[in-house]
Amino acid sequence: MTKKAAFFDWVNTLVHMEPDRHTVSAEVCRELGIEVDARDILRGIYAAEEQMAGGRPLRWSADDDPEVYLRYNNTVLAAAGVTPPDKRTAMAMLQRLAGRFKQYGFAVFDDVRPVLTELKQRGMVTGLISNMPHNMTPLLEKLGIADLLDFAVTPLDVNGENKPAAPIFLEALRRAGVEAAEAVHVGDEHFSDGRGAQAVGITPVIIDRHNLFPSLEGYRRVTSLGELPGVLDSLA
Repeated sequence: MTKKAAFFDWVNTLVHMEPDRHTVSAEVCRELGIEVDARDILRGIYAAEEQMAGGRPLRWSADDDPEVYLRYNNTVLAAAGVTPPDKRTAMAMLQRLAGRFKQYGFAVFDDVRPVLTELKQRGMVTGLISNMPHNMTPLLEKLGIADLLDFAVTPLDVNGENKPAAPIFLEALRRAGVEAAEAVHVGDEHFSDGRGAQAVGITPVIIDRHNLFPSLEGYRRVTSLGELPGVLDSLA
């Protein structure tokens, strides 16, 4: 079936953080005497996001109970092949990560504008589906891609619901004016983007920019957004 709409996740799909979280995390580990590769840390971040996204260290402040954030970091390290450190070192790591991420930005991947432009030329509706609980329009305008996306759906639009819950995907379908079978959703997390889209009948495409999950089954997989037009052609 010819697809009429394409929806996109935000971080690690259209944009990456500046500084990148996995790169900073590896640097902090080395500062504390823990040798680990940034790519392995990224693999660990995906594992922690699947298990307990609410423990991200960049959200921690000194007024918060640190336990859930420490468990998150330990999950990252364990999945990266590193033995979690003692409590004192773990706390120092959490404090440094929180401090490094007090200010961060986003940068658009090089393949985003060309591909979104091509999709618009094909007459497709394009939309953002993000779990970021913010009005995304100012950021999209700042990054120069607002004109390439017809809308952005966030938890603010669906009573606080996040991916993989159905409402955020259904709202995107409503705004696009298409049936689920006529849409694809591109995201980097199979456990939120993939499962959520698939559950409502949208075709999920997992973008694995760092080639971390070459054996991922059950989803169409790309390593660059530049592969998406070919995927759309094959689906048609």
